Amino acid sequence: MSSRWMIILGSVAAVALLGGGALAIVGVRHYQAKRNAAVPTGESAVPAVGQVLAAKAAGTTAPAKADEFAKRFKPFADKYCNNCHNSNDSAGSVSLDVYLNEAHARKDRKTFETVAEVLATGTMPPKKNKAQPTKAERDDLIAYVNNTLTKIDCTAARDPGRVTLRRLNKAEYNNTIRDLCGVDFQPAADFPSDEVGYGFDHIGDVLSMQPIMVEKYMNAAEKILDAAIPNMDRVQSSKQSFRQQAIQTQPRDAKSKEPVRINFTKEGLGYVEKFNFPAEGEYIIRFRATGNKVGGTAAKAEIRIDNKPVKDFIVDVPGDKPSTFETKTHVKTGEFRVAVAFTNPFEDKKETDAAKKFRTLGLHQIEIEGPIGGVDRPIPLSAQRLIVAKPGAGVTPAAAAEKILASFARKAYRRPVKPTELDRMVKLFKVAESRGEPFDKAIRLPMKAVLVSPHFLFRIEDDPKEAEGVRTINDWEFATRLSYFLWSTMPDEELFSHAEKGTLRKPEVLKAQVARMLKDPRSKSLTENFAQQWLTLRSLKTIAPDSKTFPNWDESLRSAMLKETESYFDYVVKNDRKVTEFLDSDYTFLNERLAKHYGIPGVQGSEFKYVKLSDRHRGGILTQASVLTVTSNPTRTSPVKRGKWVLENILGTPPPPPAPDVPELEATPLKGTLRQQMEQHRANPACATCHAKLDPMGFGLENFDAIGAWRTEEKKSRIDASGEMPDGSKFNGPAELRKMLLGKSEAFRKCFAEKMLTYALGRGLEYYDQCVLDDLVKGLKAGDDKLSALVMAVVQSDPFQKRKGKRSE
Repeated sequence: MSSRWMIILGSVAAVALLGGGALAIVGVRHYQAKRNAAVPTGESAVPAVGQVLAAKAAGTTAPAKADEFAKRFKPFADKYCNNCHNSNDSAGSVSLDVYLNEAHARKDRKTFETVAEVLATGTMPPKKNKAQPTKAERDDLIAYVNNTLTKIDCTAARDPGRVTLRRLNKAEYNNTIRDLCGVDFQPAADFPSDEVGYGFDHIGDVLSMQPIMVEKYMNAAEKILDAAIPNMDRVQSSKQSFRQQAIQTQPRDAKSKEPVRINFTKEGLGYVEKFNFPAEGEYIIRFRATGNKVGGTAAKAEIRIDNKPVKDFIVDVPGDKPSTFETKTHVKTGEFRVAVAFTNPFEDKKETDAAKKFRTLGLHQIEIEGPIGGVDRPIPLSAQRLIVAKPGAGVTPAAAAEKILASFARKAYRRPVKPTELDRMVKLFKVAESRGEPFDKAIRLPMKAVLVSPHFLFRIEDDPKEAEGVRTINDWEFATRLSYFLWSTMPDEELFSHAEKGTLRKPEVLKAQVARMLKDPRSKSLTENFAQQWLTLRSLKTIAPDSKTFPNWDESLRSAMLKETESYFDYVVKNDRKVTEFLDSDYTFLNERLAKHYGIPGVQGSEFKYVKLSDRHRGGILTQASVLTVTSNPTRTSPVKRGKWVLENILGTPPPPPAPDVPELEATPLKGTLRQQMEQHRANPACATCHAKLDPMGFGLENFDAIGAWRTEEKKSRIDASGEMPDGSKFNGPAELRKMLLGKSEAFRKCFAEKMLTYALGRGLEYYDQCVLDDLVKGLKAGDDKLSALVMAVVQSDPFQKRKGKRSE
């Protein structure tokens, strides 16, 4: 067995000694993640044929209202819907003929919520259908769906749902290591990419634990502890000599080849590049040299460290027997150039004897000695944070280790450490100590075991005793949920303190903590992890607009686009602005590069500044170049992508996928402006219904090209930015589109609340979360649409404060 695998298995054994069961969890988590990812709950997917057959074979008994389902829904669906939405065609991935009875239909509430919505807006049945329901038929079915199939009793005991056991994703891991160990690098940089579910990359159902991650975590723990607790042995004084072969020169020709000599006749220096001074202290710098006297003055040499003069010397030593010159100086820790410079060259032009014509300096050796007397190695801040006790003065190494490990594991596990866990850690320390390792090295073994323990890598919460029971999470678990929601990292000491005292849930304490956390710099994680994924901006980093079509596109513009949206979102968070400002506002954040791209004068410099918008072309996130670019194609805009983006991320009503037999616009030989091509494209009856919702909002943004610059013409034709929605709403241009969306602010509040609740919980929302969503929207409106009102409503909700033993079907 290789030494590498011996190390890995030894580390795994350390985890087992801690009671972590890492390998067992790896296998179980991988299975659970695959199972949950394969069959997500709460989606509007059509039941598989196998599920339908199984239900029939089981002889599912219809409830008392089965006749009503057969009387009110079945005839309507057969007459107006099933010709398209059947198990053979399933237009829009929806099949309505597979539902057997009311109980069966209620399990797929999302589908029937969509049914009620498209009937209410008149989107369905499509206008091309000759058979159209009367208003009475339409109203009756909407009432039945809303009052029976999708209705939830919000006065009954609520189901808080269950968050799957989940590991820290890459961003959470990096941030947690930063705050736990005090090191600021990205240890998860080479981890596999996190899987995405429900729009976010920290969803428990899809965060699988691949076997390779065990080794990744082992290697990362080694690097983290090497950086956090470097070698702390006393630095002893040493001497290093560099003869002529090891000395570099300027100019290069100062070093002759045979014999090896360094002779300067012109100004120059011999130096040792990047000499490592291991600790701050006193060092002696020596050199051996010869020098002659010409023009009445002897050669002068100067010792320099990192190009800074230290001391001058007169070198009046002719012949081949060099003398030693030295000085003592204080040097800080680090790598510096150590040089000896010849500073006063001279040529006697009257002299004919070559040996007397030039003043010269011959450099034979450079020597560096120190730190004189030895010094204690400086303790970095990271080690000071972790090493909270030291042996000595009546404190045994084991006692010091126990204090260190109790503090470290409490933070890493985000809860108090159990005595049995602490005993195992101290045993690991003693094992390392018995090998003769010094204290600062021996303490690393149990700390490494903590860093690869599932109690650190996973956010573990206790289940209620009964499978169907509901448990209010304890204050430690609540503090952890709160910190990973707003900071994507572990709780800080203030949150831990409130958890320990049991005061975190007191209304005045919780309100103060949320306000503090939103103003804290760590809340930038909401921008980086929530906003970027909600707005689908992570694709901006890889998108590649056509350089011929858009010659002004470059990396600085890409960076500025992302920075504008990040600065905008961060401003709303830090200043507790209204969430409706995401739809429209009279300000943004620009630097000179992006302002020129927008055609906005008066902005200078590379720094981003708060800028008041003087016209109504732009406002809110919808008209920012980042969003406009990620919703375009490489060579042109895409009204479909932009319309779909608005439906999904602003209104929360994503359209169904396109029919498989409909060609892409690029594959269709169409002529004219893009709008004219789109009108020809949606003449296809299979396209018309969805495009009636998608295209108008996309056309409303046509004044912006594919990288977000303002324009008034396309192919020498004036841009037509008007649109009409299926419900009759009309607008012309981005300003009126934003006004229309503000008129639909209730839909936006619900969409934004759904996105934030999903992000906060780390799970997809289920039908039983509808009551909570309604409460969030009410709380948001009651709080004048302030972001903090929504955050408070989220953290006070049952799904955030409780967990169920078993996930409801």
